[in-house]
Amino acid sequence: MNLVFITEARFIKDAKGDIYGPTSFNRDLWKRYLNIFPHVYIMARVFPDEKYKGKEEYLSSTNGVTFIELPYYVGLEQFLSKYFRLKKKIQQAVNMHKNDHYICRVPGTISNIAIKELKKINKNYAVEVVGDPEDVFSKGALKHPLRPLIRELSTANLKKVVKGCFAALYVTEHALQKKYPSENAHFITSATNVMLKENELLDKPKLKREKGPYQIISIGTLDQMYKAPDIVLKAIKQLRDSGMDCRLIWLGGGKYLNEMKLLSKSLKIEDVAEFKGNVSKQEVNYYLEKSDLFVLASRQEGLPRVVVEAMAKGLPCIGTNVGGIPELLDKNVLIPKNSVSDLVSKVSEILNNADYYYSQSERNLTVARKYTGTILNKKRESFYRFIINNL
Repeated sequence: MNLVFITEARFIKDAKGDIYGPTSFNRDLWKRYLNIFPHVYIMARVFPDEKYKGKEEYLSSTNGVTFIELPYYVGLEQFLSKYFRLKKKIQQAVNMHKNDHYICRVPGTISNIAIKELKKINKNYAVEVVGDPEDVFSKGALKHPLRPLIRELSTANLKKVVKGCFAALYVTEHALQKKYPSENAHFITSATNVMLKENELLDKPKLKREKGPYQIISIGTLDQMYKAPDIVLKAIKQLRDSGMDCRLIWLGGGKYLNEMKLLSKSLKIEDVAEFKGNVSKQEVNYYLEKSDLFVLASRQEGLPRVVVEAMAKGLPCIGTNVGGIPELLDKNVLIPKNSVSDLVSKVSEILNNADYYYSQSERNLTVARKYTGTILNKKRESFYRFIINNL
């Protein structure tokens, strides 16, 4: 039987019918599933744009993959306006594919709707748990008057769908499992979505440069405020006011990009805070290699690929104590979310101490090497094989 894969990721279809997605949803991702399943159907939002010119590395459509194209929406208001169309399309797809296997990537509204339809026909489903809505909808991460209610409902929904699944794969080793236990699952495993190639790792740890300007880099979408660019900008302001010669490079675009540029201007740091927008994988590697320190001040995370990529380049990293970040970084470089003062203090500590800088670089390279082997692939394949044989 084939696989129906349900995701909240948003895709774009060009004039030729080719479909492009976020970097992590390119053709390489589907190869994992196609190694086990004869055909994969992707149930997701697809936006038709005849003028779109996508980059090859973002191409998602490929042989063996068919998209079940759902009505496209962004945000609560658009979702509500298209809810009945969305629900009808999902109902039709579930009935058409009732004999196929289902993996729902959660949390996600689309998965929640689909799971309700699957339960109506007594169809079991598997989940890939990749995030925590308690963090996704935390204060500061989403600007909406209904945020507290959305947070409560989303958290309750995730607990419910994970509890009722037949099989579960978590991207963390402990964090998400503890909050969202799959009590009734017949198969449970963990495997991050991150997989590095040997040539992506630096040969040896980085040495701290004797003097600045030090380049601090952060990576993340600006479609929402999950990655806390406001906190990072305020920290850069305080660091420079204290005499630290540093600058910020931010990779990633979205609807809050202009707002963050305006914030940097109001803080009078626009000349040292550079927003590059969406860039290619090659450009990500280039900027990581040229940087001195990686910062991820996220308000929510699963197990972030960007941290592993930064570690692979020998960069000392600072991250918030949320999601799977503590499973990657030394506890001494973890800070509370939404804390400008803690971020400033930690940046200063690392960039003012050459020995500490080197030890963090060395430690991160060692951890990053764990993401180059075949163990993670074997764990994923065991999950997929269980589904195809038992679900």
